[in-house]
Amino acid sequence: MTVTTLVSAYLVLVGLLAGSFVNLAADRVPRGESIMRPRSHCRACGRVLNLVDLLPVAGYVIRYGRCASCGTSIGIYSPLLEFVCGASMLTSILWLGLWPGAIVGLALIAGLGAAVVGLAIARRSALRARA
Repeated sequence: MTVTTLVSAYLVLVGLLAGSFVNLAADRVPRGESIMRPRSHCRACGRVLNLVDLLPVAGYVIRYGRCASCGTSIGIYSPLLEFVCGASMLTSILWLGLWPGAIVGLALIAGLGAAVVGLAIARRSALRARA
């Protein structure tokens, strides 16, 4: 394995983790909650998520898309967004090479994150306006 392959794999993992963070921000920011505290937890039962639950995409597959405690469905949106972020990084690296691709991949993820969080805020505002 070359150093380039290892660095590329690491950057794809960073993309997956960034997708996980975008999910967290899209859930908490519209509610006016902190993105730092409390720790990630199930919205239904309050169970703090462990390492397996926090693995991007894989945690969803391992837990069959449900909370390990209460069985509440997580929904396909979370792992899909994580996958898209990781795929954006991988695609950018494959098309443009390691360093230009990594920068473009991070820019794509940042833009996607801003769009997703912005849409979540707009959706929450629209729901409040109806009530």
